[in-house]
Amino acid sequence: MERRLFYAIYLVAVTAIWLHVLFPSRALRDFAIKAAAGFVPGLSLAVGQVNFNLPLGVSFGDVTVQYRDAQLSRLERLRLRPEWKTLLPGWAAFSFQTEIGGGKVRGRVAIETAPVLCLKSLHLELETLQMAAFPVIFRQIGREASGLCSGEVVWDSDRPGAVLEAHLSLENGRIEIRHPLIKRRSLSFAKIDAEIDMRGPSLSLRRMVWQGPEIDGEFSGTLQVRSPLEASQIEIGGELRPHPIFLTELRQTIPERLMPQPDPGGRYGVLFTGTVAKPKYRLR
Repeated sequence: MERRLFYAIYLVAVTAIWLHVLFPSRALRDFAIKAAAGFVPGLSLAVGQVNFNLPLGVSFGDVTVQYRDAQLSRLERLRLRPEWKTLLPGWAAFSFQTEIGGGKVRGRVAIETAPVLCLKSLHLELETLQMAAFPVIFRQIGREASGLCSGEVVWDSDRPGAVLEAHLSLENGRIEIRHPLIKRRSLSFAKIDAEIDMRGPSLSLRRMVWQGPEIDGEFSGTLQVRSPLEASQIEIGGELRPHPIFLTELRQTIPERLMPQPDPGGRYGVLFTGTVAKPKYRLR
């Protein structure tokens, strides 16, 4: 009982000090807007209001995320809660949570507020975000997609290379394909696991495993993010194993001279190049 009372008093005290003395609300809002634009060209963030809530901390209200003047998502409430590091001079550290795309996003962030405002660390946890809830992005790249996205995103300025690392999983969805030699309009997947590193505009797909009713595959490569997003350059290679029904479809539509021989395990080498909007596929 005494321990709970101590924790309650501590939380209220820290929150009160943080809100009324240390919390850089305007600077943090400006930083979030600038960071969003720097992370993905064309991405912008608008924050309608900042409210103080005891003992939970701060709520950002009416947060709108846009991509190239089209609304990507809207958050009614983004809740922030202070952590002990906020009591240190020149620091703001907090945990946060919000609901977006039918799922949840929670995480922790640490920001150095002096001598200049800069991000020191970020940890995001994504839980069952509906990809179909973000149609703007998929319209930009010219493909429709659906599925549930979960995973983790980590960035720490003190780690070697200061690379943003992500481990993402997509479940029970599909991705539209457009190829003149393939009649099927989309490929379904039961699960996609991806391990990603990102430094500046260069995204490295360290490993992606695709499991689905038509194909299984494993891929790796790079994506150079450009503005507009559909102009981003891709170079991704790997192996895919078509399941029997899909392999029959391929052989019925692709000329035999263009179909290479699979390896003993039934796998084909594949290379994706070109841009996000106009990818090129080549079996090898």
